[in-house]
Amino acid sequence: MRKEAELECFQRGPAQVMRLARMGSAHPTRLSFLRIMLRRMQADGWRFDRPLWDVGGQGVGRAVYRAVGPERVYSLVAFSHDLPPHMRTDRVIATAWDATFALFDGEPTAADLDRLATNVPLQEGGRVTGRELTLSRANRSVRLFQYVVERLAAGLQPDPEEVTAVGYLMRTTAVYGSGKFGAADRARYADRAELQAPFQAEMLSVWLIRAFTVDLVEHLARVKGGSAAVKLSPAIKRGLGVGNSTGLGMAPFLVRHPLLLDRWMRAQETALARVRALPEADAAATAKLHDAVAAAQANARHWRSDHPMQRKKLDDLRGDLESIATRVKNWPAAEPYPWDAFWRWGEGLSLEGQEALAALMLEPHGALVDDLADSMSADEAAAFRIDGAMPAGVLRRLLREYYDWALPIDFSRPENLARFWYVSEEKLEPRLGSRANEAGSEREQPLGIAWYASALAAALEGIEDETPLAAFLLSHPEHRYMVRRAQIAGQHAFAEIHDNLFAADMLPIDMLRCKLAFFGASRFDPRSDRWVRISLFQDEPYPKDFGPPASRQEFAASQNRCDEPTGYSTSELEALGLKAARGAGLSWGLAEEAGFASGWLYARGLDGPALLLQRLRRSADVVPPQWDADGNFEPVAGGCICPVALGAALSDFATLWVLPLCAGTVDCPALLLPFIGQAAAARRHPLTLIWDGGSVGISPAGGISGELASLLTTATAAISISSASGSLPAVLASSLSRETLHQSTLAGLEALAMRTTVPASDASRADAGSFEDDDG
Repeated sequence: MRKEAELECFQRGPAQVMRLARMGSAHPTRLSFLRIMLRRMQADGWRFDRPLWDVGGQGVGRAVYRAVGPERVYSLVAFSHDLPPHMRTDRVIATAWDATFALFDGEPTAADLDRLATNVPLQEGGRVTGRELTLSRANRSVRLFQYVVERLAAGLQPDPEEVTAVGYLMRTTAVYGSGKFGAADRARYADRAELQAPFQAEMLSVWLIRAFTVDLVEHLARVKGGSAAVKLSPAIKRGLGVGNSTGLGMAPFLVRHPLLLDRWMRAQETALARVRALPEADAAATAKLHDAVAAAQANARHWRSDHPMQRKKLDDLRGDLESIATRVKNWPAAEPYPWDAFWRWGEGLSLEGQEALAALMLEPHGALVDDLADSMSADEAAAFRIDGAMPAGVLRRLLREYYDWALPIDFSRPENLARFWYVSEEKLEPRLGSRANEAGSEREQPLGIAWYASALAAALEGIEDETPLAAFLLSHPEHRYMVRRAQIAGQHAFAEIHDNLFAADMLPIDMLRCKLAFFGASRFDPRSDRWVRISLFQDEPYPKDFGPPASRQEFAASQNRCDEPTGYSTSELEALGLKAARGAGLSWGLAEEAGFASGWLYARGLDGPALLLQRLRRSADVVPPQWDADGNFEPVAGGCICPVALGAALSDFATLWVLPLCAGTVDCPALLLPFIGQAAAARRHPLTLIWDGGSVGISPAGGISGELASLLTTATAAISISSASGSLPAVLASSLSRETLHQSTLAGLEALAMRTTVPASDASRADAGSFEDDDG
């Protein structure tokens, strides 16, 4: 295999790949997350069974599906409900569903099942714990589910054309993971080999839900038809997936996770470059390419859409696949680097055809590209700290080099600043508003990266090249958000979408298509430019296809490293803290720091949310920190220093400090601990926070020792920081019962967070679309 540096001449760059029109033509590939999961489970010999099926004649009850791997066990706990048709809606605001699910870390006990039965059917209205990895729900297909029951009950198979037209028996309306509603934080299981790739817990949940939907429809057919009932034929069963309707809620993800986006796109582009760099096309790979093209043509024939935009893209795709099929008949010719030649020929196709060709070229080369799946996850926390020692001149260069697509945009033209992204107060759902015609742009979400980059470039004019960014950010905290992104982009070239998300002609569906293709979705069917229907796991195997069910001996040999249940996850409290801080008036960049501080403290057993709320409720007498020309504190006359602003500056200036370092009076000084921890990590040496009531030491690994209890109850204090001596613990033992986090704290933070939402309007309600007609 060529070294990655040798692939440069074969690799597409961000300027080509990161445009929305191309991202909106993405196709699933070997590196899609559901295929990564299926390959690993097949290779590692995973076994599956259904230890519990307690579902009655009306289809109401519970079931457990167990996945047994070499080291651990996971269990999908399913609850089936009798939902009246008038209550069936795919909107996020629904309160009842045909089925609800949780992916349990291990094998649930009877007590676990009872606890889940109380909470899971409520979804957002209930709470799960650190023993659950995902929370999800699904509704039956109005068009297909009962039809299949009736046919099977009568001893008949459903019409394949009817099945193909819909493609699924149930559609998920949400699959939550990564700490949502109390579920386990991803950091607690990301080091497990089977869950290391992105969204593996979510993919496992949906795959097992697919098995449940078939079991349920066959169960109801047996109840209705008795001995005359039959099971679904293997061919029809294999063609069923799990449906999903995805709207604007998914679009912001790619913007909010630039490091993760870079990993996904880089892996895919590296895979394509590896194939193009092959000096020859062997017979086995050529045969697999022929099979892949034929399968793609068959799949494209089954796509259905009534949307004009997608009909045009489908026409392009089908025509391009026909051209590809013709081309491969006499391919490869006697030419060097035939895969590269094939790709260069394909550059004459439509964007839809080009991205389909990229997926087809990867398909025969599993041994060459599948290892890239291991590079697609990211430790986003590692890239969070801003390097305040970076000179302003270097940041200017980063903007010129990595945001050359953004800086030329003229934002004085209305069409370039036409939209704004916001969260609806009424539904708590993402929306896209018209800046000229709708109120609420002052509460917009920070997704207009092109505009922020231009504003940062303008703010840097006149700043001396050698000025450290830490000093620039003290006087320009409103640019903190964009400075962080620019530093990430400087190390990760595929981190940004190279388009203006405020533009009048921007199509949100392009972001949805890109993310869903990485999931492994197929048969994209837009209902508008803002939401799309798709199917997952269509034509893929079922758990039963992996071999005999797991034996009790296999299960006993598997061990999970389950953490104790928690009432709230660190990530959800960090997100709540961010929104509350923004609602209290902090800039987006400082709000991110506030959320980080709250989560950092909570992860160490300290009531960070309460401390943050205390800080956010006291703002009138708080002043920003001040520094002298050498990067040291200057005494602040009157008032208290904001600990979030001071903490951010401490982190920014970490490598520029001269110790000991003194400051004026700080409000809620315990909120400084996370930032001093960041500084200790940057300096690679423990630090001590000193105030008139004692001292607390913080290690580079985040361990804490000293008069912590006193600090937590100190409202204001004059502080200083010095170098610590001796060893410090790596971590702090928990001193807070997370299950009893005070509800008044949560209510206070949520009230502040609601200030980031925009009141409902007729336009926002229309923007939501109608998901009820999901399958006609």
